[in-house]
Amino acid sequence: MSTQAPVLFFPGTLCDERIFMPLWRQLSIAQRRFVPLQWASSKEDMLALSEDRILADEKVHLVGYSMGGFIASLIAARNKANIASITLIAYDPAGLSADEISQRETMVNSLKKGQFKPDNHNYLARFIHPSRLADTNVTDVVTSMAKDLGKSTLLAHTLASTPRENTLKLLEKINAPITLVGAIDDNIAHIDSLRYAAKSLPNASLYEFENTGHMIPLEQTSQLATIVGKCIGVQK
Repeated sequence: MSTQAPVLFFPGTLCDERIFMPLWRQLSIAQRRFVPLQWASSKEDMLALSEDRILADEKVHLVGYSMGGFIASLIAARNKANIASITLIAYDPAGLSADEISQRETMVNSLKKGQFKPDNHNYLARFIHPSRLADTNVTDVVTSMAKDLGKSTLLAHTLASTPRENTLKLLEKINAPITLVGAIDDNIAHIDSLRYAAKSLPNASLYEFENTGHMIPLEQTSQLATIVGKCIGVQK
């Protein structure tokens, strides 16, 4: 696999470049392309922003985090001939359960009423492992992204990715290595579902992290850098 293939990075809900910056510092990537999903107000916008960064005659590596994993999966399915590898971090290809959709509907109603407190302990505890809640290298990034992007971005991202369809059938048809990265204690992308996905996909492998929550790129940067580096052919 060529080490010169471009690498596209897809951020998660209410995230921008800051979610990947610690990871980028540990990897020397010649052609790094970030897909600014924070600019998008719909799923169609997200897909357009993504495909603008893929040239017709090239192979690219896709690295998607959380919601970005969903968009990366859709992009891979639409551009099968251009995919060198897919790395999906804290993303469940099975989609959203009825309970998760209900929780999102409740959140949307709260956001429309103006309720958004990203520095609240309960908000942070949903995404970050208890052992990391005192780590400002993690919490400050999560809080600053949320404050800077704001509730309008959170609302747009939530509506754009709900419902989030099952992408397993799409991923099955892609002839490229697929790497799933999950956390045993992730409250968003449940590890049991990722294990099922890894068994269902013929080209997939799964890495499981302990002592981390949903914010894997910030909570376990070094371990993740080793895995991503291996997937895209770049040494740490």
